[in-house]
Amino acid sequence: MQSAADVLERGVEPFIESMLPKLLGETTRHARPDLVEAARKMMLKMSPEDVSLVLKGMAERPDSIPTLKTINVPTLILVGDEDTLTPVADAELMKQNISGSRTKIIAKAGHYAVWEQSEEAGQVLRQFLDAVHAA
Repeated sequence: MQSAADVLERGVEPFIESMLPKLLGETTRHARPDLVEAARKMMLKMSPEDVSLVLKGMAERPDSIPTLKTINVPTLILVGDEDTLTPVADAELMKQNISGSRTKIIAKAGHYAVWEQSEEAGQVLRQFLDAVHAA
C-alpha cells in the first residue's frame, strides 16, 4: 500500500526504476539494453493512478494457493530461472497444486520471461498447445 501511495506522490518513474531489476532477469539487464529500454517505455505509458490501483489490487488479493487445486484444464507454468518475483520454487508449488500441470523453466530470463526469451517461450507455448490440441 505504501508503494501505491508513493506512486501517486512521486510519479511512476521512481517506481519503474525500482521494479525493472525485479521484472527483468540479470542476463537481460546486462546483455539486452534494448529490451530493458522497451520495457521501461511500455511501463512509462501507465499513469500514476493506474499503477497505484494495480498495486492496491495486488496488496489486497487473497492467497490463491487453495484455489490452484480447482484448476482442471491443461496448464503450463512458465518461469524464468532468474525470476525473483515468482521464483522457480513458487512455480514448483503451483505445479504441485495443479493436477497434471507442466512447468517449463526459461533460461536467462526473469519475471518477463516471455518478453526476454520470446523465441524459446513461443516454441514452448506452441508445443504445449499442439499437445493439448492432439489430446
